[in-house]
Amino acid sequence: MNFENSLIEGKAKKVIINKQRALSFFKSSMQAIETAKLIQLDKNSSKSILRELYEGLREYCEAIGYSKGYKFLDHESITYFLRDILNEQDIYKKFDRYRKLRNGINYYGEEIDIETVKEAIIEIPNLVKELEKYSKF
Repeated sequence: MNFENSLIEGKAKKVIINKQRALSFFKSSMQAIETAKLIQLDKNSSKSILRELYEGLREYCEAIGYSKGYKFLDHESITYFLRDILNEQDIYKKFDRYRKLRNGINYYGEEIDIETVKEAIIEIPNLVKELEKYSKF
């Protein structure tokens, strides 16, 4: 699968570049990440923290999509966008890992190791920092 297939299958679509929407997503993304970092990490909060961190990363990618004229209709298309359009191989792999972890929590009732969440608290803000170059328009 690749981003072109996502477009063909209607999982992503070309849209008019929307800087206002992109700016709104950039702001919302940062709020989600900062909120996640404020929550006390323990066994009961670990899933919520990971969900919120992932949501922030996803929203940041959505913002980049709108700034480049794309709208994503599923999260998997974002992985292909990162890999095929932005050529961000490392970020693509990490995003996909967090996407799968979040899906496991949300859809399959899987548990999450606190150490994994500790890594995410550090890594996801760093991924966003790496993606900042795409927020300049």
